[in-house]
Amino acid sequence: MKQIKNNILLVFIVTFSTVLFSQQRGNNRNSSQQQGQSSQMAQAKVNPQNMARIIMYDYEAVIKKLKIKKEPKKSMVIQAINKHNNKINEIKTFNFETFDDVSTYLTKKRNEATLNRDFSTIKESQIQANGMLAPIREKVLLQKNTLNTIFEKELSEKQYKTWLKYQESELKKLNPKAPQTQQIQSRQQSQRGSRQQQGMSRGGY
Repeated sequence: MKQIKNNILLVFIVTFSTVLFSQQRGNNRNSSQQQGQSSQMAQAKVNPQNMARIIMYDYEAVIKKLKIKKEPKKSMVIQAINKHNNKINEIKTFNFETFDDVSTYLTKKRNEATLNRDFSTIKESQIQANGMLAPIREKVLLQKNTLNTIFEKELSEKQYKTWLKYQESELKKLNPKAPQTQQIQSRQQSQRGSRQQQGMSRGGY
């Protein structure tokens, strides 16, 4: 009888320990996820000029990319790039306050989200910031189209296609990079999906 009681007590202790361990592990996981979100928010830098798609070009890099070696085409590229960069500088100067307001607004919203551990408002704040930057983005787009029109007229078809690819690659650099933790999660999800597909394939045989 005494041994039965001891066995029951042992089972109770093991069960209780298992439940307690599971709860602690769940709490730790939730805490890690929240910390991960907070670190992602901290890593993401606010750059309103990138959001407005502002970009300036190095004419030497463009000439090298397009393999332009002779005049007057080389001078044309230098002149067009310099004119574009000057116009972009004017946009940056005249809209300095707007950039500052957007940076302050987004930083405040992200800090609030991190403090409250509620990231549901981030998307709304991004939409609001994009609205503030919309007039600037239109002016930047106008300069982009003006430069492209000049190059389409003056460059060969092959050179113009190369330019458009180069321009697109430079614009992509303005996009914010996903935090490292998000990249790891994305790879894990991809690997998990691949394993599931492999499992389904084996089950079909």
